[in-house]
Amino acid sequence: MNRSSFAINTLLAAQLAIGTASIGLLAFAPPAKGEMLLLPLRSGAPVARLARNGDAMLLARGPGDGLVVRGQRAALFWPLLRAGVLTLAAPRSWCGEVR
Repeated sequence: MNRSSFAINTLLAAQLAIGTASIGLLAFAPPAKGEMLLLPLRSGAPVARLARNGDAMLLARGPGDGLVVRGQRAALFWPLLRAGVLTLAAPRSWCGEVR
């Protein structure tokens, strides 16, 4: 394999990795409005209080210390992220049936 084909293969592999990662991130991007999973990144983060401050309705416990809420991404995402809480889409396979 010569140097130019190695560079092309490396660039193609990098492009494939970036594309795959982007699709994975989009799959868990929180919706603009609806059910979201709030996962604390550090122990002791006041998830429920912060969610209620953002006018979210608490629906259920999520995996780990997480919560499933219904709310607006614009009101929740940045305040929660600053407090160490990740806001994700709430797929039914992770969170179960929420009513």
